[in-house]
Amino acid sequence: MSSARIEVAYLTWQEFADRIGGQIVIIPVGSVEQHGPHLPLGVDALIPYHLALRVAERLPALVAPPIWYAGPSDPASGGGQRFPGTLAVRGTTLIALTMDILAEFFRQGARRIVLLNGHFENTAFLAEGARRILPPEDATGRKVVLINWWEHVPADTLAGLFPEGFPGWEVEHASLTETSLMQALAPDLVHLERIGSDIPRRRPVPRHKAFPEPPGLVPETGILYTAAGASAARGGALVQVLLDALGQLMAQEFD
Repeated sequence: MSSARIEVAYLTWQEFADRIGGQIVIIPVGSVEQHGPHLPLGVDALIPYHLALRVAERLPALVAPPIWYAGPSDPASGGGQRFPGTLAVRGTTLIALTMDILAEFFRQGARRIVLLNGHFENTAFLAEGARRILPPEDATGRKVVLINWWEHVPADTLAGLFPEGFPGWEVEHASLTETSLMQALAPDLVHLERIGSDIPRRRPVPRHKAFPEPPGLVPETGILYTAAGASAARGGALVQVLLDALGQLMAQEFD
């Protein structure tokens, strides 16, 4: 492991100036959102942040301070704005923030930027921000790649890790993968004793939207599928698969 600092926040301005033009910049993006009784509010930012730190050592790359505040939480993705501690910004705010951050890194000399996202609801807003900064006609050679980490876990990996049955990403909120990853990446933040065995194994949520948000769409626990069966070993295996996939993707996209 390199002894050089990889986190932008800990570099001096001279170190930043020396490295910004020649390395990929990874910006972790997440949310402040309830994740059940056993996980912290920052899961969606913490997972991409820890993955970014590990993959940056392989490339090498720099890791920017995360974007913590997210687009509004949706009940269909396991969250919803009704839970205490769930904090969001307007979609237009996230688009503008993404644009400003990308513009600043490019102004400072960055050429290759990754938005490593951990919150589904952010996706369209991050894409729009990147598109406005680098429209199709841009000929500068600069590039932004948007990655949702969960989209790069192969189905056969999930089948092997969860032979009892993987319920599908549509109910994976504070459940098997996120809990396992947090056990591997930040175990001190996981309250294993709060993972209940009486939580329904699957709780469907309507796919249509109604406003204001109706009560009762998400169980009182805040999760749609039990986290029983998550483990640090399974999380560690997921981490290795993701590091390989993310490293290969970034190397491919940025030559």
